[in-house]
Amino acid sequence: MTTVEEVAAPAWRSGSAIVLARASASWRSWGPTLLIAPFVALILASYAVPLWYQLHGNRLLVVTSGSMAPEIAAGDGVVIQQVTDASQLRVGQIITFYPVGSATLVTHRIVGMARVERVDNQGNGVLGADGQPIKDPYIKTKGDANKVDDPNLTPATSVRGIVREVHPGWGVPLAWAHSPMGRLILFVPPLLVLALLELRSRSIVDLAPLVDGARRLVRRPRRAGDLSGDADASTAA
Repeated sequence: MTTVEEVAAPAWRSGSAIVLARASASWRSWGPTLLIAPFVALILASYAVPLWYQLHGNRLLVVTSGSMAPEIAAGDGVVIQQVTDASQLRVGQIITFYPVGSATLVTHRIVGMARVERVDNQGNGVLGADGQPIKDPYIKTKGDANKVDDPNLTPATSVRGIVREVHPGWGVPLAWAHSPMGRLILFVPPLLVLALLELRSRSIVDLAPLVDGARRLVRRPRRAGDLSGDADASTAA
């Protein structure tokens, strides 16, 4: 009779199996977090940085043209401080404002200041309580890279802020993160990972009891009249 004996695996192989098992368990535990973490960090940064300035009474804006080069280039980020009164404005300051008839913010330098008489809808001058014409503050602006001044005077009330800080290159990632494509790339992968994890947790069924039951049936000693199952093949005559 020839017997078949189980040969013990080498110690190093057992150790490797344990290490691999632990690594696999660790990856299953930390893998999704490691995949999601970079996306979450970028999303938080893209919202936290502008919010931080806003909480300090400032605004972070992205420059989209080169009219203020070389001091401010396209793709830079500028921090503006809110203007509450025309007396805060000075010639030489770089400001962000709405040009007359435009809904797009522009960042240019103040090159002149003036006071213009206020008129009503019929073009008549508006007088103050003292009977004198009311004059409103206006500014003349120009981009450093432009050869001529901006065509129109701008009311001081259209100024949204004075540039206090310039951060080269900040505007590129910020603009991308808040664009439709940037949001798609930043938000969709983490949501897909979370959805797959949820589906996996719902679809896992504990098959251990069924497997143990099948093993007991296969290894059950054969009784008279029992035609199912095979003989134990651990030994052979």
